[in-house]
Amino acid sequence: MGAGLVAKAALGHRISIVSFGLAQVLIDIEPGVRMIRDDDVLHGISHTLWGAIVVGVVAALLAPWLIRMIVGRYNTEVAHYGFTRWIYPESVSAPAVWLGAFLGTFSHLVLDGLMHADMAPFAPLMSANPLLDMVAHDDVYGIMTVCAAVGATLWMIRWWLSVRAQQPRPD
Repeated sequence: MGAGLVAKAALGHRISIVSFGLAQVLIDIEPGVRMIRDDDVLHGISHTLWGAIVVGVVAALLAPWLIRMIVGRYNTEVAHYGFTRWIYPESVSAPAVWLGAFLGTFSHLVLDGLMHADMAPFAPLMSANPLLDMVAHDDVYGIMTVCAAVGATLWMIRWWLSVRAQQPRPD
């Protein structure tokens, strides 16, 4: 989620963090099933460019429903406690949903490509993984952890400033 949080901090309402996260989960269903089956290759078709496109479309189609559910629950809670200025719009623009979904799948594809030898991200055009070992495995996790912390912090600062700007000022 590190890349998504940095994108959210930079782009604000122009990207959906929910569709980004949903895409991240959906793209790893195939490796999860393959782990349970004890397959030799974990990262199959979902971890190719074509697979990432399909997963991105599925995530973008499912995300509006998930967003309404999550944001509806959040709004109910903040309203209950009297924090009405924190209420969030229950709909997100279609471009934000699609951008989040595709940024989620493509960033996942690149990051996993750096670490997993069983991937062929450009299959069927290329059976090799040209991304492998461009960055050390542990460094990818470290960089994404820093991105998550920085992105979340900047997103919260951005949100705080926007809420603060909406408050009436005494003249």
